[in-house]
Amino acid sequence: MTYQEFKQRILETLQRELGASAAVTIQDVLKNNDTHLDGLTVFLEGCNASPTVYLDYYYRQYQNGKAFREIMQDILTIYRDNIPESNIDISFFTSYDKVKTQIVFKLINYDRNRELLRNIPHFRFLDLALAFNCLIKTTHTDLATILIQNRHLSFWNITKHDLYSLAMENTPKLLQYDLRNMADVLKELFCADSLPEDFSANLPCPMYVLSNQVKLNGSICILYQNLLHDFAERLGSDLYILPSSVHEVLIIPSDKSHSYEELSDMVREVNATQLAKEEILSDHVYYYSRERDTLTM
Repeated sequence: MTYQEFKQRILETLQRELGASAAVTIQDVLKNNDTHLDGLTVFLEGCNASPTVYLDYYYRQYQNGKAFREIMQDILTIYRDNIPESNIDISFFTSYDKVKTQIVFKLINYDRNRELLRNIPHFRFLDLALAFNCLIKTTHTDLATILIQNRHLSFWNITKHDLYSLAMENTPKLLQYDLRNMADVLKELFCADSLPEDFSANLPCPMYVLSNQVKLNGSICILYQNLLHDFAERLGSDLYILPSSVHEVLIIPSDKSHSYEELSDMVREVNATQLAKEEILSDHVYYYSRERDTLTM
């Protein structure tokens, strides 16, 4: 089955399963790093929101031997588990006074997002770009984001510098940082009882994970005021910042046991073998200097 045939069969099967009251569509979605994905959405009567299921991933599963009926069951399960509890009120988005308290930063790669950056307000930072999201709540615990476009600035009659000022104030408050020792993260992931008692001592070097508390676009935390400065002072060391994804970074105290080149090679290998294209932040390691209070490549 070709990919086009696969998409059409998914569409027809899901439409039969959900009935005439459902509007099932597949649209091209431009994601991070100029990645185009086929997004499946289902809108039911009386509901203005739907989870998006990306079919590219499922076609790869089909090519690897997974049965079509199992794929359909997975898609239905994801859809039913993520249907919004009620309509999402996005009318506030037309009011600048209401939306301005929800504007936050996100970090993306500059060169990998040339197509996207033509249409969104942004600022260049090293090999990255500072872009802007509007946060919206879909449930009591879940957040979604709307990417701010150039056309929104005209509608609200503001500039990208106004957005910058808002995001500087809002982002650390709405998306509070989470900075933890890698050993503690591994204990949480793999259950402390299943790890040897001395596993922390056997880690190759002290390493810390920095994100925000919702683990959404958490790499932006490297720009929170005084965060790197205070952490470097606490450790008594300059810092290497490894961009593990758009959602988090790793921090390693600077010493002679690791070179910039070795760490950069490690980041590139992880990006090439472990991350989806749209999750990649950068192939470069960053360096924070305590003396200069600067972040450089």
